[in-house]
Amino acid sequence: MAGEEVDAPAHDAPLAGAAGGAAGGGDRSAVPLGLSHVVVNSPQRTVVEQFSCDQLGSRAFENCGRRGRPVGSGAVRRRIRLPGRGVRLPRVLVGLCWLVLVPLAALAVARLVVGDADELLAEVNSLNGLAYLPAWPVLLLAGLGRRAVLGLAALAVVAAQLCFALPEVLAAQALPAWAGSSGAVRLFDANVGSDIGNLDMSGFARQIERDRPGVVALEEISPADFDRLGSNGALAGLPYRSYVGGGAPWGFGVASRFPLRVGRALVDGPDPFLVPVRLRVGGTTVRLWVVHTDAPPTSVARWRSDLDRIAARVAATGRSRLVVAGDFNASWGNAGFRAVLERGLVDGAAARGVPFEMTWPANRAVPPLVRIDHVLTGTGVAVRRIAAVDGPGSDHRALEATVAIRG
Repeated sequence: MAGEEVDAPAHDAPLAGAAGGAAGGGDRSAVPLGLSHVVVNSPQRTVVEQFSCDQLGSRAFENCGRRGRPVGSGAVRRRIRLPGRGVRLPRVLVGLCWLVLVPLAALAVARLVVGDADELLAEVNSLNGLAYLPAWPVLLLAGLGRRAVLGLAALAVVAAQLCFALPEVLAAQALPAWAGSSGAVRLFDANVGSDIGNLDMSGFARQIERDRPGVVALEEISPADFDRLGSNGALAGLPYRSYVGGGAPWGFGVASRFPLRVGRALVDGPDPFLVPVRLRVGGTTVRLWVVHTDAPPTSVARWRSDLDRIAARVAATGRSRLVVAGDFNASWGNAGFRAVLERGLVDGAAARGVPFEMTWPANRAVPPLVRIDHVLTGTGVAVRRIAAVDGPGSDHRALEATVAIRG
């Protein structure tokens, strides 16, 4: 029978005289022979097999009398294969499962213990659970093959993945009652640069002309490209403009339908990573912080410092009518970004139930895998709608958000 083998211990019982005579004949009918009962329970049937030592042949009969027991009173063990008890997994496949699982388990432990300690951990953590998806087929194979240890290890990794990813998924919340009827501003935010160079801004020009946002915030833009957007009419209707920075990749361009005033930027060395802007929308002042942090491949230390300083600035200046938008180079999987959220800011995409609006990498053979561009809001402002849209020529998708403002 297919399946696992189990040992069924025998239980001694005397044979009746007639039964003994039939089995062994002669004087042996008077001698209590070892009688084994083996019970096999399966969903299909119950099988009971009964036999005596002399029915097993001389060798097995001798085994009945070992360990000082009289012949005929010993225990007999018979190996039974239980039906329907798993699929035999090739050793090579089991080995491959462990090769997949051990690194994933190590990465999960590293996230809990050292967080974003180096570039590899920072980038894996930014996937926020996506990296642990291979543990699911391993768990399935372990279940099919009845591999308990492998299954428990895979289950631990899957549980870690769920613990990492669920907070973002479960962050959806109802739109505040006031936000449905209050005034709102349409925000267009984009990192327009690319690791292969965005040599043509015409795609973004057409996008801005089509969507007609009230505020445009651009990162990784050069002064020449920002001027070109203005001269070709893409920023028509957005008369208030400001450029900050020495050029791509650390240049910021902001254009607005509303009067704006740019404050002192936060810099890391010579390069700004946060540009504070005050917008006068009707009679209300809204604070907009445009962000572009360093990236882990460039410098993990600077990237972590940028996120820490953003969190500290939120704590120091408060959340009232604050919108923080841009390229954080971080996701919910990174401790520094979670620290920003823990200062009381709301992730617009997660709050509106679209946490999988991935933004990077764009315009590649693979689809966007992580969401590192965000629109966060404090009190008195709320994202009513948000979507990731095409970023022509960039390695980031752009964000279009409608931000409600409480009067």
